[in-house]
Amino acid sequence: MEKIIEVKNLTFGYEKYKKILDDVSFYINKGEYVTLIGHNGSGKSTLAKLLSYILEPQKGKIYIENEELNEKTIKNIRNKIGIVFQNPDNQFIGSTVEDDIAFGLENRNIEQKKMKEIVKEYSKKVGMDKFLAKEPEELSGGQKQRVAIAGILALNLKIMIFDEATSMLDPEGVEEIRNLILKMKKENPELTVISITHDIEEAYLSDRVIILNEGKVFKNDIPSNVFSNEEEMKKINLDIPFVLKLKNRLKEKGIVVDENIKTIEELARFICR
Repeated sequence: MEKIIEVKNLTFGYEKYKKILDDVSFYINKGEYVTLIGHNGSGKSTLAKLLSYILEPQKGKIYIENEELNEKTIKNIRNKIGIVFQNPDNQFIGSTVEDDIAFGLENRNIEQKKMKEIVKEYSKKVGMDKFLAKEPEELSGGQKQRVAIAGILALNLKIMIFDEATSMLDPEGVEEIRNLILKMKKENPELTVISITHDIEEAYLSDRVIILNEGKVFKNDIPSNVFSNEEEMKKINLDIPFVLKLKNRLKEKGIVVDENIKTIEELARFICR
């Protein structure tokens, strides 16, 4: 598989003798959906800021499509990466949904007629086409995040980073964004998605999970392997997905559940068949 992101020996600390990230190395393949999880203070959000060059590495290197991320290359690399941040209110730029989705296209000098077509297309993809005239205060947090995602998708970028994008949403908003990510990946298998999240249920649905613990990579594997040991997860203050807990309890009763079942809905259908 083709690597699209490579992190080599990355080290960063806000204080001189306290490392938030300590010699972190991993890679992400083109088209992968990777979740990065870890308890508070594990270095997740710092890593997101380093990947987007909001922060500069103190040691180590980051490569995007084999190009080193630095001051000279950041302008070119930012044409490949879109970021959805934690607070939906802080990233709504336009006065309406339509203006917000169009913002990045305007910066690229897209012709007006074509821009309207693109805005219509991508607002529909995220289920916001009926809200184009709405102002930010009329939207829920989940709807604002969907607008942010539409604005990035409209730019046809190669990589999307979600930096705790569901942490300020209610359960309905969390599920909206979780489902939208899966829909995006289904429609565009070549899109690379990195989600830095507290949402264990989302991590279970991704292609690969990277766990950060005390500034180091603790696990880097497919979800079924990462969450295979419940006691090990508890030791680093993490839980395992609820659906996996149910599958484990069923297994204890002699009911073996298909490994591919990842959601409560799928499990319910399996039990009721």
